[in-house]
Amino acid sequence: MKKILSLLVLAALLLAILPGTASAASGFSDVPSGSWYEQAVIWATNKGITTGIGDGKFGPNLYVSRGQVVTMLWRMEGGPKASGNGGFTDVKTGTWYTEAVVWAAKNSIVNGYPGNLFVPDRKISRQELVTILFRYAKYKNKNVKVPNTNLSVYTDAGSISSFALDPMRWAVGNEIVSGTTGNTLSPIGTATRAQFVQMLYRWLGSSSGSGWELPFIPTP
Repeated sequence: MKKILSLLVLAALLLAILPGTASAASGFSDVPSGSWYEQAVIWATNKGITTGIGDGKFGPNLYVSRGQVVTMLWRMEGGPKASGNGGFTDVKTGTWYTEAVVWAAKNSIVNGYPGNLFVPDRKISRQELVTILFRYAKYKNKNVKVPNTNLSVYTDAGSISSFALDPMRWAVGNEIVSGTTGNTLSPIGTATRAQFVQMLYRWLGSSSGSGWELPFIPTP
């Protein structure tokens, strides 16, 4: 019996020191200790910017939606009161994102799609996310001077849409975005929850800015 107990204790100790174990600091079972996004998740949750997805998980590799993005920014502003639907026919009263969308629309942080649609559940691309952050920076009167960033060093720079060129130059030049590898930005790749909090942390937190924003999820 003592031998079995000793083996169980040894196994527990080994699991505790193995790389990739859950981060006790973050409080989420799916945020590995030492992962590139661990500190960003800790920072964002401590600030009340984001919460998990339930069952003790953060969902770092899940898609982040348009509604989730504006809700996190809205929380950063203290959740200001906003009424109406922002002019969007698909934003219903009383949802978890309603006030956030209305606030973001009234402050020119977001635009909609043809037909007065916001599409809150739509997966957001990396270039759309960067554009929203750029507009949020303008709203906050932060540094939005666009540096003369040479994006041609990235092999997929040609896939950046015209609306996102200045925001991407701003984000890369200010080390908010470093890319998904050393020479790719994946502008049309779908952004994840981990990438979003990492971008916020690099910009507004105290991140060292080291490490690539991996993994990314390409557009289907």
